[in-house]
Amino acid sequence: MTQRVTRTKLDYAMKVYINRLVRVEKRPFCYRDFLDFEMNGERYSMTHGTFRNKISKLVRGGFVQFEYRSGIAFYSLKGVHFAKPKRGVVTDNHTVVPSVSSVSFIDNISSQRHSVHDIRLRFNTEGIWSTIRHTHPELIPNEVSKDISLLPIRMYNMEAKTVIHHSDTVSVIVACSMKPVVVDNEGLIRLSNILTALEERLLASVTGCAHTISQLPQIHIPNHNSWIVTMWHFGTDSLSEYAGEKFEMTWEDGEHALLRIYSKDMKDAIRIRKERQEYPGVGLDAAIQERLHT
Repeated sequence: MTQRVTRTKLDYAMKVYINRLVRVEKRPFCYRDFLDFEMNGERYSMTHGTFRNKISKLVRGGFVQFEYRSGIAFYSLKGVHFAKPKRGVVTDNHTVVPSVSSVSFIDNISSQRHSVHDIRLRFNTEGIWSTIRHTHPELIPNEVSKDISLLPIRMYNMEAKTVIHHSDTVSVIVACSMKPVVVDNEGLIRLSNILTALEERLLASVTGCAHTISQLPQIHIPNHNSWIVTMWHFGTDSLSEYAGEKFEMTWEDGEHALLRIYSKDMKDAIRIRKERQEYPGVGLDAAIQERLHT
């Protein structure tokens, strides 16, 4: 773990996080969600084996239930159901497809350039939570987690959400599923522009009222290129439109990355999206440079 915690504390954090995933994010969960997560201002992690032991106890205790197996096992809160697959992998409102081999035609579909979406980043800067709390009393922390959420920034068909944790970690989510960031100059400029706007807003938030409270620490907002990419979805969309039934398939590859192939409604057309859920764990610039050479 990133820090030493008691077993009771970890169990409590796991239960709270499960509630967030199921009731707020509206999705089932698997062990990958708990390899590295943050709750109540603290970071936690666990191995696959630890997750299996803990989830078995939660199932026996009636807190969670097994939902389905799609290469890996997915779970939900007791009584909260998601669509169960048969011979294939589906999620709610998606049609079952038989198997990966039966849709091998997907490999022959021409695709657009590689892109990323649902980009999650984080960085740490000492004193930012207390500074925001003192200079912006209108931002009320969450009663349980003490997280402070800022209003999202929207531009270029992207939405950037920022959460400041009590631990002085700042989490950023860039949602752009309808228009993913293509890994080329134009796409990366889009991403850089929205992160620069977020960076500048954070800097203004921690310096704008500093003259009124002399004891506030000097806050350093690091350049967004150094923010750690904790997760993103890397993949491609088909160039041609898809006219068949909606579907989704999910499985795990030999590198323990979550792979998905599904039909995506892009408003103007339905296309097939192939993506890989990755956990780079390095700065944004380093993660992008690696992908530019893929």
